[in-house]
Amino acid sequence: MWNLVVIFVALFAASAARSQVIDVDSRGHYAPLNEIDWLDLGNGDEAYPGYRRHIAAIGKDGRAESHWCYGTNIRKIESDKPGFEFAAGYCTIFDEEGDAYWTWFEVDGLGSFVWTVMGGTGKYKEAKGSGVSTAEKTMPDGTAVFVINGKIELSNDGGESE
Repeated sequence: MWNLVVIFVALFAASAARSQVIDVDSRGHYAPLNEIDWLDLGNGDEAYPGYRRHIAAIGKDGRAESHWCYGTNIRKIESDKPGFEFAAGYCTIFDEEGDAYWTWFEVDGLGSFVWTVMGGTGKYKEAKGSGVSTAEKTMPDGTAVFVINGKIELSNDGGESE
């Protein structure tokens, strides 16, 4: 019995030593990269497929990231809201070392995006994690300031870049 406990503890300690958690705590400037062209879906909703956005983000630790995001927004045609009721898509995020990770995001209402890490390259190869990105301020030209919070767990040899 004790042999099994020792083996379990040894395996757990080895895997714990190989993971590292990154706290995501940054602010970014969000800019649209294409014009909004809403399409009538014929059911009272309209969609804005294929939107492209970029977020230049700086963390509280001073590190920069470049977020390239693509997705689709859906809203009611008669909506007087400037935004959308639903959106989903993905982002490719590059860090200062050139490693990248991919996130899937969803939003239900204007303002907060829930994101999940789907993997990546280099130190993000087997990454997992999640967080929330919230629009702090939106300007009339469609740009916005976002606050990005979450955690990313690296499990690729302590987060070493390949």
